Amino acid sequence: MARTGLTKSEVKASRDQLLAEGRYPSVDAVRHVLGTGSKSTIHRYLKELSDDDSNPGIKRDDTARSLQTMVEQLASQLHDDAERRYRALYAEHQQALREKEEELDALRATIERLTARVEELEIDAYAAQPHDHGFGDFSHLQASSRGGLNDSTPFSMVLSGGRSSVFDVDSRQIQLTPRAYPG
Repeated sequence: MARTGLTKSEVKASRDQLLAEGRYPSVDAVRHVLGTGSKSTIHRYLKELSDDDSNPGIKRDDTARSLQTMVEQLASQLHDDAERRYRALYAEHQQALREKEEELDALRATIERLTARVEELEIDAYAAQPHDHGFGDFSHLQASSRGGLNDSTPFSMVLSGGRSSVFDVDSRQIQLTPRAYPG
């Protein structure tokens, strides 16, 4: 049985489909949608359809529809790309936060360990010191002053009998002279 050939209505349906998708209805595009047909026949039917569409309002509507479809497709693609990028960045951010939390936990553990060690050393150091409930242990100073050792620290001088200071007004220098106190 012989094929009847391409009809004008098939070409029109393919052309309208391409326009709705926002694509230009070229001869090759219509042939691709149809899957068959000679280029000369498709061209002839497209020309006839173009002549039939002499009403400019219809072309304007087709253009507006095509543009609207293209804008919607582009917006959808942009949103999908942005969503993909956002999810990737969010995953990277979450991973970085997890790593920083692990690092902080390790630092906190180190601080706790070092704090415990410092407290332990302070306790050991305190336990090792002799405890006098007065102002401290000055017996070594008294022993050195009684034994005739020459200790020239201010405290040992006070313990050994004291000194007085005489000011020389002319030279503006302080002279320390030993004085023995009666008693």
